[in-house]
Parts: sequence; structure tokens; C-alpha cells
Amino acid sequence: MRTFFQDLRDNLVDQYLTCPAYMYLCDSQGFNPTIHLNSIADVEEAPFIATTMFKKSAQMFTNLLRVPLESVDKWTVSSSTSGDPSIVGRRACDLLQLQKFNELDRSVFRPDTEQDIVFYPEPEVMKKYRSEVIYGIHTESFIGNVLDIYHFKENTVFVIKPEGDDLTIDMEGFIKALKEHDGLDHYLSIRGSTPLLYSAVKALKDTMNPFHLGSHVLVHTGGGGWDGKKGTVSVGTDIKKQDFVECVSDFLGIPEENFIDSYSFTENCFLVTGHYSKEYKDYLYHIPSWGKVMIRDMKTLKPLSNPGDKGFIQMLNAYGTSTYAGASVLVDDIGEILSMDECPDCKSNLMTIKIIGRVKGAEAKGCGATLNVNNKG
Repeated sequence: MRTFFQDLRDNLVDQYLTCPAYMYLCDSQGFNPTIHLNSIADVEEAPFIATTMFKKSAQMFTNLLRVPLESVDKWTVSSSTSGDPSIVGRRACDLLQLQKFNELDRSVFRPDTEQDIVFYPEPEVMKKYRSEVIYGIHTESFIGNVLDIYHFKENTVFVIKPEGDDLTIDMEGFIKALKEHDGLDHYLSIRGSTPLLYSAVKALKDTMNPFHLGSHVLVHTGGGGWDGKKGTVSVGTDIKKQDFVECVSDFLGIPEENFIDSYSFTENCFLVTGHYSKEYKDYLYHIPSWGKVMIRDMKTLKPLSNPGDKGFIQMLNAYGTSTYAGASVLVDDIGEILSMDECPDCKSNLMTIKIIGRVKGAEAKGCGATLNVNNKG
């Protein structure tokens, strides 16, 4: 039976052999994965690619491909309030791997859900929103492709609607859905953008009595936005995770332990899901068995391993990056190690971290398409 390390090694070796830019990076650092990558400890020395190299302005995204340009099915793009998105070439086989990961993550997969209320547009709308053609290949938002893997039911309520070149929050549709389930303890999922859901709930709190949706409702946010921004929507300040959970929990009548958040970014291939902890007043993110995370010191870039250590987040992908050089990616987000092997809250036997936020001065971004969203009641 193969191990994660064996698969990661194969991926890094193949990336070295098929991506000249990564081979150049490795050779410049005196690291040849075919020679020097012999144990999981050696992974700490394997060169990583910074997410800034995937930026449109860097003009490196084609150099970071592992396949001929004509083999790429689509460019997946990040959100970017600065207008400089990350661009990652993908094939269908890599997106299929993302779907397999999602189905393995039981914390987000809810086959018993009666209805989903989603604070994003429908997947096809999200994928095609403000798409452009680059080298003859269409761009699609990464979050649109993530949404596509959930296989939403026909009765799903998508709260974000297209209106011309913009997107709007359908407040009437949101209120209608809440009223239909109020006090009935149905199995529901409320998913989507943190600032969009937060701004909608805060707006309703000023004019309506609280709802009582019950203990069977999952609140699943994702796509970033904890800096309070998503496209043109801004709540004016960073969103504290504790404030968000307590506000939404209190107004919608949902237990705080039913809140989860998925951390992801366009250059990566698996989501890291965290559950809210009343004790920590924060989300605790579990690193799944099909991925590996390292936290690197922000000054020395040396790997860290002690609880309480904070640094840059490095994602190591054994699977799902056969099209681009994404086997080892360093992002300018800061993480804090809680435990290398066990969640201190729920005792799951997995590395557990907190997401502290972006490096100050870094571009604010999530993992989806840039949204121009307005409230519409």
C-alpha cells in the first residue's frame, strides 16, 4: 500500500521533470528530488513556489504548467480587488480530484440536507462571471469550480443573483427561505461567502425578530473574506470569527458548534476545513490525511513544529496538480500551530492550525471570482 509520502515524492519528481521553471528553481537551490527526496523529513528542503508567481502581472503562469498549453482545459482565477488575479491552468482530471477530496470530507458533505441556502451565484454563473480568454483558453473562477462539486439539489436557494454586469444579494429570497424553515428544525445547509452572509444577517437584525432554525443546520463559509471584503462589498473592518459566529448563531437560532469554515486558495488543490470552538473562540482547521501543511518562520522560512508557532502556510499536494506546478506552494497567509497530531478541542488525530490572516500589506483576496455585489431587498 502506497503512503502519502511516496505519492508526494512522485508528484514532486514529476513536477521537476516536466516543469522547466521548477527544475530551474530546484537546481538553483541544489535540490534534486530524484536524489535528495528520500524521507518525509526531506520534504522540508524541497523548494516551494510562492503564490505571487501565479499572479497575472508576473506573467509566469504559463511557465508553471507541467503540460503543453494546448492540453489545458481552463484557467482558474482568484478574486482580486487590485485587478491582479492568480491564474492557474487546470485539466478536468485535477478538478475531479478536488471533487473526490470533498466527498471524503464528511464535515462538509451533507447528503441528508433538505435544502441549501447559498451565498454565491449558481456554479455556472459563478464560473463564467467576467470570464476572459487567455491564449485561447477561457478563465473561470476557482470558487465556481469548487461550488460545482457539491451537486446542489434543484430546490437550492442561491441568494446571489446576476443583474447586468453585477451581482446582487436577493434579500427577499433569503428572508423567504428563512421563514419557510423557521421553528421546524429542518436539516439545512447555509453556505457561501462570509462577508455576504454577515452583511445580510446584520441588515435583517435591525428590522426583524430572530429566527429559530434549530440544531440540524450547518453553516459552512468559505472563500476567504475575513478581512471584511468581497468584491465591492465591505463591512468596513475585519470580521472577527467570534463576532460572526455569535451574531449569526443568535439571529438565526443555530448552535455555535454547527459552524465550519473551509480555507482554500486558487493555487492549491484541497480544502482545509475548520470547526468553530467555543473554548478557543475561533475555527480550528484540521489538515486532512490527503494533504500536508508546514508552517514556516516569517523571517528565516525555517519549518516550525511547536504549538503556538506562527508563520507562513505551505501546502504540499500529492494529488490534483498534474497540470501545474502546485505540489509545493507557499502562500502569504499566516497560520498558527495548535497541535502537530491532535485537535485540542475535538481530539481528532490530525494536525490542527488556526488561520491568523494575511500578511500586512498583502493584497486582500479570497479564492473566487471578483464580485461586485449589492444588497437587493
